[in-house]
Formats: sequence, structure tokens, C-alpha cells
Amino acid sequence: MAAPPYLWLAVLVVVALGVGIWWARTQQLSAQRRSMRAFYTLSEQIFAAPSSTEIAEKLAETLPSILQATTVRLYLWNRRRNSLESVPTAADPEPMAISLDGAAEGLAAGAAKCFQSRTLLNLPDVRRNALVNAGWKAGVPRSAMFAPLLAQLDALGVIEVGSARRLGYFAPEEQASLQHLAKQVAASLKLEEQQAVREQLFRSEKLAATGQLISGVASDLRAPLERIQELSSALIGADNSSQIERDLKQLTAEARRASEIVSRLVSFAHPTETSTRLVDVNALTAGLMQFREPEWKALALRVQNHLSPEPALVLGVQGQLEEVFLNLLVHGEQTASRSVAKTLEVTSSLIAGRVVVEIHFPEESEGSPPSHSNLEVCRVITQNHGGELRLRSLAGGGGFDVDLPLAPGTEQRPASRAPAALGRVLTLMLVDPDLGAQRQLLGLLSARGHRVVPVRAEEAADLAHRLRFDGIVWALRSGGSQWSDFQDRLRESIPTFVLVSDGYDADLAASIQEKGGFLLGRPLQEPELEVVLGAVEARSTARA
Repeated sequence: MAAPPYLWLAVLVVVALGVGIWWARTQQLSAQRRSMRAFYTLSEQIFAAPSSTEIAEKLAETLPSILQATTVRLYLWNRRRNSLESVPTAADPEPMAISLDGAAEGLAAGAAKCFQSRTLLNLPDVRRNALVNAGWKAGVPRSAMFAPLLAQLDALGVIEVGSARRLGYFAPEEQASLQHLAKQVAASLKLEEQQAVREQLFRSEKLAATGQLISGVASDLRAPLERIQELSSALIGADNSSQIERDLKQLTAEARRASEIVSRLVSFAHPTETSTRLVDVNALTAGLMQFREPEWKALALRVQNHLSPEPALVLGVQGQLEEVFLNLLVHGEQTASRSVAKTLEVTSSLIAGRVVVEIHFPEESEGSPPSHSNLEVCRVITQNHGGELRLRSLAGGGGFDVDLPLAPGTEQRPASRAPAALGRVLTLMLVDPDLGAQRQLLGLLSARGHRVVPVRAEEAADLAHRLRFDGIVWALRSGGSQWSDFQDRLRESIPTFVLVSDGYDADLAASIQEKGGFLLGRPLQEPELEVVLGAVEARSTARA
């Protein structure tokens, strides 16, 4: 007897359903295997990455496919500023700093909470979470999670992963995967830090060996130079010939100068001069400029001395600091001598408990560039003193910034109190195409606890309509965007516009003040900055 048609239909449905389940399971297992292979490959790439920037690039490139995320960001802790600073990538090139001393908002609050608690933080609904309270804004993920970077009980930073697709996106196994990956990133960063320390010690040993060699050569030269000086001085009064007397005087002066050079070489490398003491950086730099003045006159260089008259006391080894500034001055001298302008500018400023010495020179136009062999030595010495040496590239020239911390208790005024004691925390937009100057401004404002968002000029208008800012700080650069157009466009969105320029222009200041803005000239002075920030706070409070 033939089976009824409906029975055959039921059998076909069951078979099709079984095949569908088998196919779906196969696809799921295949996707899991691909994800695991990508995860292991990413782990190997992280351990092989030579820098934090490459680690961030690998995370941004691979992690979204593993966790089905849309955004990945790596934050590293800056001990000096006590802030989390994002590592720029090709997908997210804009740097961002989160102060851990102030109250953060949005996803920044999640990153700060994760770092401070040292535990993984999962936010199924970012827009309704009481900690983040991001609200319904364009570009804000629907769900997010944060994993701390922990290595040997040290917190190094945070990994932020977000999804704009749906709520509660990240499952427990995905959270465990991110936490495991964060430990690997922290271990890689720790190894990178240890390698940097070993390389620095190696360079210090080479520097010490070179110093002993210089000291020996200089000591051998000192005796004949002093003898030449004694003989020429004795002969000056013994001969009545005016020409011979003039020659002997010149010989005496040159011998005295050569002896001074030898003395400085010995002071740079003397093995007993390793104890730290208070050193006035402004006075030291001024003395070195006076020391190089004869060479500058011979090269027809125009030198602009804008050193601050205030003492800038740093705790360090004077001979080593002299070596740093003398090398940088000579480097700038060599570059400026090959330029058409033949100008050299030296500026110093005391800001936020630190002294910054800036050496600027025009772009060289002829001859071969000066050697960079000593710059790495200068960088190591500066870092050993708790500071930073930055190379700057400006329109039509370049320069160096030496940033050193002032000795405790020697500041002319409190470095920078937390804004909580002075007023509320400000949210500021920062536009500066020069990354070196941008980092300096970012650190200066973040050190006061303010939230600072660096953006490109072409993105400023769009971001101003999506986020709330108390003010905008715009650095004026030659060939840059027309700031006045942006001020007119953003006036309704941002109450205060602060323009930063090289030097102070009274006409420009009057022009911007007519529109309710302010002008700050470099080098920035703390009293002027405090006045402007106070005005920004007052206007923002009045508008609120």
C-alpha cells in the first residue's frame, strides 16, 4: 500500500530541517575556528610588535572581526600627567587625553572607571548607563566594554571596544577573550618598556666611556694651552712693537678661549661630577649663549634671546645639562648658518611646574645637514632628568623643545591646581596641526584637569554641532585654515574662541576681541592663561 503524500512531505521537511541545522552548525564551527585562528595570530603579532602604535594598529585592524565590534581604542597611562592618552591609529588618528584627576564624561568615564578599579567593565546599554550617560548622540556605540592592561600588578592602560549594532552585544566568552588579550598587550608593553630601559642603560654606558676619553684628551691639552697663554702674556709687555703686541694679545685671547673650551669638555665628562644639585636652566642657557657668541658673530647669525628672566631651578647634574643645551645650540647654529635668514631664536617659559626651553632655527638652504649623532645622547640625558626632548617641524624651519620639571618647592607659583578647587571642569576643543605644539597645549590644559579633544580643522564644525564644548583653542599656523570663518560658524555653538599665535599682535588681538575672543601669544604665560580660562568658565556658566 502506497504511503500518503502528506507523509512523504513530512519526511522531506524533517530531512530539510536536519540538513539546515547541520549546515548552520558547520558554518558556526567554521566561524569559530576562523575567529580562534585570528585571535592566536593577533596574539603573536602583539608580542612581535615593536611599539605601542603598532599594537594599536593591530588591535584596530583585527579585533573587530573577532568580537564583531565597530570601534577599538587603546589608552596608555601617562604617569606624569595622570591621564589616559589614546594611541592614534589610521582608523582613529585624533589623539585624546582623559584626566584621572577630574570627572570624565561619556565613554571617557568608562575608561577611567575601568583603569581605577582594575577590572573589566561591560556596558550593555551605553546610552542609558548611569556611569557613562552618553545619551542619544551620533557616533556613540550602543554597547561597550573596557579591559584594563595589567602587568606585574601595574596598570598600564585600557582597551576600549564598542559596538554600534545593537544592545548587550558582547557575550561572556567575548569578554573573557578581551580580558585575555588585554593581559597579552600589557605583557608586550612591559617587555617593550624593559627593553627601552636596557637600551638606555647601554647608551649611558657608551656615554660614560666617551666622556672618560674626552676627559683624558682634554686634560692632555690643558697644560700646553696654559703654557702658551703664560708665554704670550709675558711677551706682551716685553716688546714695543705695536703689531707684535696686537698679535700677542690675539694669541692670548685665543689660548684663553681654547682653555675655556677644554675646561667645559672636562666638566661634561668628569667622573666625579655626578651628584645632583639645583641648576638654573635659564642662567645656564644664557651662559652657553654668551660662550657661543663669538662663533655666531663670525657666521653673521642674528640671535634672538627670549629667555625668561625668572630663575628656573631644576634638580640635576650641571655638566650633563650643559652638554644637552650646548649640543642643541650648536646644532641650531649649524642649521641656521646654512639658511638664507641666518636667525636663531632661543625662548624659555615656566608653565605648570615645568620649564620649556625652545630653540628655533630656519630651514637650511645649502650645504649638508649637521650630524644628528649627539641628539640621541641629549634625549637620554633629558629623560634621565625626568624631562622630554622634542623635535619640532615648523613652516620654514624647525627646532627643539627641552621640557624639564622644576625642582619641588621652587616654583614661582602653584604649578596648576585642579579646576575643582577653582571652578568647574571645562571641555575644550583643540585645533593645532603641529603635533609637537599640540601635545604641549594638551598637557598644559589636561594638567589643570580640563577635558581636551584635539581635532583637525576640517572636522571642527561638524564635531561642534554633535558635542558640547565650553571653548575652542585654535593655534594659528601659516598656510593653515582660515580661523575667522570657523569662529563665525561656531559662535552659536561654542561661547569662547581662543587664538594662539607666535608672538603677540595688537591688531589681531583687537580684531578677535571684537567678536568676543581672546589672543594668547607664545611662549604662553601662566597668568594670561589663567585669566582666559576664567573667562571661558564665566561665559560657559552664564550660557548654561
